[in-house]
Amino acid sequence: MATKRAAPRNAKPSNVPSKRKVEKLVSIPDDVVLAPQVEAPRQQAGRDLSRQRSAVRELSWADFDRAVQGLARAIRKAYAPQAIVGVAHGGVFVGGALASALDCEFFPVRISRRSRDRQGGAKPQMFGEMPRELKGLRVLIVDDVASSGDTLELASTRAREVGAKDVKTAALVSRPEGYVPSFCSLKSSEVVVFPWDYEPALAGASSTGDDVDPDKAGA
Repeated sequence: MATKRAAPRNAKPSNVPSKRKVEKLVSIPDDVVLAPQVEAPRQQAGRDLSRQRSAVRELSWADFDRAVQGLARAIRKAYAPQAIVGVAHGGVFVGGALASALDCEFFPVRISRRSRDRQGGAKPQMFGEMPRELKGLRVLIVDDVASSGDTLELASTRAREVGAKDVKTAALVSRPEGYVPSFCSLKSSEVVVFPWDYEPALAGASSTGDDVDPDKAGA
């Protein structure tokens, strides 16, 4: 005769809902597919690599918004730009948000360098031309990270060449002992992960890595 097995005394229901609520990032459009983060390589057993690790700070879209608003307030107190130039990649996000907050014109530009040339000390190069509309205007050049300052200095030079009346620079993050922009929200040596670093997964995207954006190169 078949017998019925008794359930364990300490068994807990598996369908108890979690009390934690997941926060939804409403800043990200619904049609954007985010690529997963790359898993960090595992360390070999017995090796202490703690001193080789770099501190990492991850910014959410909410963190980004607060940083931009704070940066906009600081700029508004000391400067009245008539146009903002955002250096792609990250500077387009920062510059576009600042242009909206400061109610001025926005122009994106692309400055990059070949990854294969970096060891030879190659300077960043501008692709395309600086907008002629900057002539006679007060211009703010914006990037997400300022390290050596090569990118911001090149963009500032090109803006003056097309007749910009006054040029200042801004970055969301600057590095200690590095280039000092006119305006900055955060000074840190940490590796900053921005919301846009989780790039959309695009079919057929190139993986050759020939071009390195200035923010990726730490320019």
